[in-house]
Amino acid sequence: MKYLSSPALAALAIALPILTAHAQDSRSGAALPPDALFARVSPSVWVVQASDAQGKVLATGSAVATGAGTAVTSCQLLAKAGSVTLKRDNVSYGAALALPDVERDLCQLRIPNLPAAVAEVAPANVLQVGMPLYVIGAPRGKELTLGIGMLGGIRRNAAGELEALQLTAAAESGLGGAGVFDAQGRLVGLLPASATGTAAANLAMPASWIAQLPERGKQAIERLASLPATASGNAGTAATVASQAGAVAGRPSVIEYQLHDRLTNTYRKVVYRIDPTTDEQISFNNGGWVEKPNGEVVSVTSAIAGEFDSVMPPGGWTKENLKEEAAWRARYNSTLGGSRSNMDLNATVMEDTALTIGGREFKVVRIEYKGYTQRFPNAGAVVGNQYGRYLANVWFSPELKRVVRFEAETRGGAGPAAFQVRETLELVSIR
Repeated sequence: MKYLSSPALAALAIALPILTAHAQDSRSGAALPPDALFARVSPSVWVVQASDAQGKVLATGSAVATGAGTAVTSCQLLAKAGSVTLKRDNVSYGAALALPDVERDLCQLRIPNLPAAVAEVAPANVLQVGMPLYVIGAPRGKELTLGIGMLGGIRRNAAGELEALQLTAAAESGLGGAGVFDAQGRLVGLLPASATGTAAANLAMPASWIAQLPERGKQAIERLASLPATASGNAGTAATVASQAGAVAGRPSVIEYQLHDRLTNTYRKVVYRIDPTTDEQISFNNGGWVEKPNGEVVSVTSAIAGEFDSVMPPGGWTKENLKEEAAWRARYNSTLGGSRSNMDLNATVMEDTALTIGGREFKVVRIEYKGYTQRFPNAGAVVGNQYGRYLANVWFSPELKRVVRFEAETRGGAGPAAFQVRETLELVSIR
């Protein structure tokens, strides 16, 4: 997708084919030239800036005004936010989170006295594959740009409900919260911050979801209130709700597990603390654990959670699409945890179930791993290897985008090099 700053729009309008004007059904109104569309729609698009309690900027992106004193954006941008500001040129307005729909990554902000044009939301029934689309946003908080593409696909779930809009070209990195408009200047979608610059960068959230925000946002606030309080202790403030929304959406400050060694019946706390964030990856414990916003594990260099860390498959214990009875094979080796381990495992997606975490019930998917492990007493050693059967069960929450429970059992070998493991790791809190 090509992006142009506003000074180039006039030249672009001359160069584009006149056929664009006939791309929409006449009943929907006349299509606008790109420069006219940008001039009409851009006043409703703002830079959104999230900062911590000390005023340090944590994330920047875009927000679209959709009502009197309200704007919508990607919840991912609000992670850990102590304050949220809408800005454009030399004007800024304080904002508060009003309605978070963290499951869909769509959040509505309340901005008193915001003097902004309001974007008209297009009805869902006007969506047609092949229709031209225009992305307007502020990449990484800079000046507004215009991206031109088309609707490549409409994704629906089994019930026929809209799940995502597929664009024909990937969005520019840093455009989280940007508006996706049709040729009449109506809002048809928003870009999620977690997708821009990734393999899912050609997906957008349907704008028709905005009408469902009052009901879903209220329910989300009630659910978030049941999670453990943040360190500030102000569970009722909008800033804290934004922080909790960010935690669920993928950028928590602290993730705490409890590791149970069932052989010795001992318990140990396992804590992952977030490092200074970037737009592309989330790092914990000084780079000991690095993941993508969608939960995919990039690297693990410090094994603090027993088997869960020390023999984790490349990319983590889960896959992006977890359909029941899906299966894959994982063959890899690891030298974490003070010993070398070769793993040959078969993974199978089992049933969907529910687990209660912090007083709240989450839908989870269980994945079963079966196979063999080969262990060496010392990392990198080539002698003294021992074999054993391996069994692990992984419970993954799609909403939290992380493993919430992990159980592993294995034993093998004989003599001094024999090994035996029986461990359970459980998520305690996200804050």
